[in-house]
Amino acid sequence: MFLWLMNGQTYGYATGQTHWYATTCFMLPAYAHGDNYALEPNFKKVTSEESAIKTLGIKTQKVIEENIDEIIKTTGQIEAIPNNQFDITSSVEGKVKTIFVNLGDEVKPGQPLAEIQSATIAKLASDVNQFKAEVEQAKNTFEREKLLFEQGVSAKKEFDAAKAMYAGVEAKLNAAQNSLRILAGNMELSSDGTFNLRTQKRGTIFERNITVGQVINVNQLLFRGVDISSVWASADIYEKDTGKVEKELKAIVFLDTYPDKFFEGKLTYVGAVINKDTRTLPVKATLKNSPNGLILRPGAFVQMIIHTGQKKKSIVIPRTALLEIDKEGTDGKHMHRVYLKKGKSFIPRKVEVESHDSSTVEVLSGLMSGEDIVVQGAYQLQFGESKENEHNHDKPLFNITYIISILLIVIALIFGLYLGKKIAKN
Repeated sequence: MFLWLMNGQTYGYATGQTHWYATTCFMLPAYAHGDNYALEPNFKKVTSEESAIKTLGIKTQKVIEENIDEIIKTTGQIEAIPNNQFDITSSVEGKVKTIFVNLGDEVKPGQPLAEIQSATIAKLASDVNQFKAEVEQAKNTFEREKLLFEQGVSAKKEFDAAKAMYAGVEAKLNAAQNSLRILAGNMELSSDGTFNLRTQKRGTIFERNITVGQVINVNQLLFRGVDISSVWASADIYEKDTGKVEKELKAIVFLDTYPDKFFEGKLTYVGAVINKDTRTLPVKATLKNSPNGLILRPGAFVQMIIHTGQKKKSIVIPRTALLEIDKEGTDGKHMHRVYLKKGKSFIPRKVEVESHDSSTVEVLSGLMSGEDIVVQGAYQLQFGESKENEHNHDKPLFNITYIISILLIVIALIFGLYLGKKIAKN
């Protein structure tokens, strides 16, 4: 906001002319800060009374050195488990009449994916119906010959012939039914050989290669799906760490896309051969996907922490104590700040940490055993102190500006009146 000062106009009555004059124009800042002042964190010493500390919900904890699990940190990606992938093909030639699913659809075992019309299926269905009729006829003949044979009316060879005929036709019916079951599944068929192509597994359709009206061939890939309710987190560890890993070790995985989420699993695969070019060994951890949404998607970049079970002495602090001030480096280390409590004061301290597990971080530098740090309420201190500084910063600037503005206004008015009288005399 600015204050503009201008003189007006005077009239020269002796000459009858109007004299315009602009004496002075000043641009004076009326306020040092406006309403758009950005709320930024200020890392300075903060002093608070006990009542304010309780109101803000601030809690502190003493820093101690303890025995913790040694970890191996690496990066990798999410992969679909091979056994959880499935392809849907057709075992017969046919024509696509209807498609029931689209890309991204979730499917369940037995769910129909497409309706197919097949001449091969129609022929098999017709053969089954014919063999059923022949079996019924052969059965009647066999039972009649059996009765006549038992009564001594019919010869044994006629009885044996009827028995063989019955068995032969029944075998043909069973063969035709089995073929139909293999090709079309256990389902009702229409007279024109139309059947539903069904999935036998649960998962998500991620590939579809057919359209309505398309003629398909035997074993042609029609759909491809994957079940990612469980996935692999695949990574590589350096050769120096290979002696520390084995199956069943705990692994924690973080995604850059969801930094506040973590997934815990176990190593289910440890490679047997070291890559001679990278001098690394592949490992895989099996993870359960989020029940509220498929967050772990194949191809996603992850950070993995493997707990080796071996112990070392170090300082760990809760993640809630950290105030982030920069991004993660390529080595996985973070630079943060924490608040130390000394009496009624809270003093910011820069620390270097790296992830340890889902709720704690290991302190690499910046803290010593015995120091008290804020583990809850650090953000309230950070931004509450910033807001207080904002108000305190405004007041002296406003007072100084106000005094200077008054003086400049007085000077401008005096100069304007003097100049106006002088012009009026001329």
